[in-house]
Amino acid sequence: MNEVIQNMADRRSVRAYTGEDIPEDILHSIIEAGYLSPNAGNKQLLRMVVCEDHKINDRLGRLRNLVTRKFWWPKEGEEFTFSDEELDASDVDNSFYNAPCVVYLFSEKDFEFAEGDCYIMSNNLCLAARSFDVASCVISVPTDYFLVDSARQILKDWGIPDNYSIRAHAILGYPEGGFPEAKEHDKYAAPLYVR
Repeated sequence: MNEVIQNMADRRSVRAYTGEDIPEDILHSIIEAGYLSPNAGNKQLLRMVVCEDHKINDRLGRLRNLVTRKFWWPKEGEEFTFSDEELDASDVDNSFYNAPCVVYLFSEKDFEFAEGDCYIMSNNLCLAARSFDVASCVISVPTDYFLVDSARQILKDWGIPDNYSIRAHAILGYPEGGFPEAKEHDKYAAPLYVR
């Protein structure tokens, strides 16, 4: 089998990570592969933040989880607001599964192809990661979760302009317990070939 296709077949989403950091040279190679991804109109509008700060990733991972729970499963009459107390509650898990590296992908808010470009880039990151025996998972964005002041301050610290919003994530690290076994893809309908 072709090496690229084999890499696609072997890659699996991993949701349990060791605390081991990714060596800098490997991480740089993975990030460079992200920038090789195709993008709409070759505009290259995405901004990537590669964060290895566990405290920031934990805070934002918990915030994303809280926003997702409220956005997808709101209680009747619940306002779309958050307090630091809610965020610090013990039942709020880290959406990034404590991966040692989170790649945050941002794009202009009004760019109509933002999600497509970000998910293509995150896929490139994941495939490149697998080629270095680094585990990965794409984490979606149900809605912009940079709502609380502390999260907005992080964006300012990162130099993300106000007209940009979070669109996707790729989490990277070494898998706890090794890579999951590849499974057969048996849920897709057979393709229709038109010739």
